[in-house]
Amino acid sequence: MTCLTLMALLEASGSVLPPEPFLPVPGEAQLKWHKAEYKMFIHFGMKTFYPSQNHKGNGEEDPQRFNPVLFDANQWVETARIGGFDGIVFTTKHHDGFCNWPTKTTKHSVELAPWQNGEGDMVEELVAACRKGGITFGLYISIIDDNYDLFGSNQYETYGDFYYDQLKEISTHYGPIDEYWFDGFNAAELKMDYKKIAELIRQEQPDAVVYDSGTMVEYLSDRCLAWPGRHGGVAPDQSYRVKVGERVLWYPNEPSLMLQGNWFHNGKSMVGLNEIKEYYLQTTGHGVTPLMNLSPNQKGLIDDESVEGLKIFKGWVDQLHSNDLARGKEVRVVAESVRGKAPEYAADRVADGDFETYYATDDAVTTAMIEVDLGCVQEIDGFILQEYIPLGQRVEAYSIECMVDGEWTEVFSGERIGYKRIILAGYGSERKMKIPATNKVRLKIKSALACPLISTFQVVGEMDPH
Repeated sequence: MTCLTLMALLEASGSVLPPEPFLPVPGEAQLKWHKAEYKMFIHFGMKTFYPSQNHKGNGEEDPQRFNPVLFDANQWVETARIGGFDGIVFTTKHHDGFCNWPTKTTKHSVELAPWQNGEGDMVEELVAACRKGGITFGLYISIIDDNYDLFGSNQYETYGDFYYDQLKEISTHYGPIDEYWFDGFNAAELKMDYKKIAELIRQEQPDAVVYDSGTMVEYLSDRCLAWPGRHGGVAPDQSYRVKVGERVLWYPNEPSLMLQGNWFHNGKSMVGLNEIKEYYLQTTGHGVTPLMNLSPNQKGLIDDESVEGLKIFKGWVDQLHSNDLARGKEVRVVAESVRGKAPEYAADRVADGDFETYYATDDAVTTAMIEVDLGCVQEIDGFILQEYIPLGQRVEAYSIECMVDGEWTEVFSGERIGYKRIILAGYGSERKMKIPATNKVRLKIKSALACPLISTFQVVGEMDPH
């Protein structure tokens, strides 16, 4: 069926054509990454057994110290599930060069460790646990290797060949990989064949997203994630539309941050609940998917108090998303303009709890007004907004207003929305924000690059302060 025939059938039936994609749009792996919302980062290796404030090591660490006698991959996965993490990204090799799998490229690996009498494979056990637990698996494999720098290799003339074979091993022996994480430290100076690495990933792991530190976006432009320029949170109003060379690509930032230790466990407890909330709101709440690092101890387990802290954090995240005044029985959601006056694009789509449905305007309309009548005056703590990003990032300026004493009062203004924008009074960039009690709120899209598509406009009621 031709496009013209489809259009004729739609017009004859009274149906309304969906919006065209506004390029660039996320690749399938990137969209899956957005929907993950937050993942667990796990640093575990030789530095676990040489605890200090320096996380990098030096390549001279003794594998005989590596002996996590109680290591339990299922405990790591269960902890991730308790905390609501979509998956785990694991340090298969950090800068010191020690490999957490029995690689054929070097003896500096678990084969020389007393753990499991040198016959263990931490990567294999964790992959199996992730699949059993229904979460994703990703790998960090450092492009720095201090052990190779010190001692070289009898098998390889160049580090590029050595590293490529390590990556090929881990890409072909463990089944599907959800994410590759290439540490950007000195990446440009190593002058490895990143095009060849990209081709390996495309062939062996076609569904993986790649945090590439600027090394492979030219070759894997449909799946790469960018270095935000710092660890920790990112600024609000994130743009996923980034010019790379002559092309504008979907290239979102992936922040990474420490919940415990100095990446590796060093005896410190996990940060408190309020700090985790701040991290979450300055990452997930700003439209990106962070890696939140937990550090297993020398026994090979995540600390009990960390598990308990993550359980409380997950309860808060669940409360935040279930607390939606816009979905009350007496609520009315209306808009001044609806695409083709079609019910499938009506304003109430923003309050149906389904990301895949969305409010839309006609193609020529790049402003919008969505009003939520709560039915009575209520206390409000914030808002959650989502664009339907499978068709592109569009909104460039917006505001939120509340009805106070019969007058509309602006309580927030922003630029971009993206996959998710969480606006919560008292936290992050909204620390000083005050939201008045109100019976009506409205979202004003002041400008957009194409007709706006709003999937979610959640009105967050009063949150439990604990």
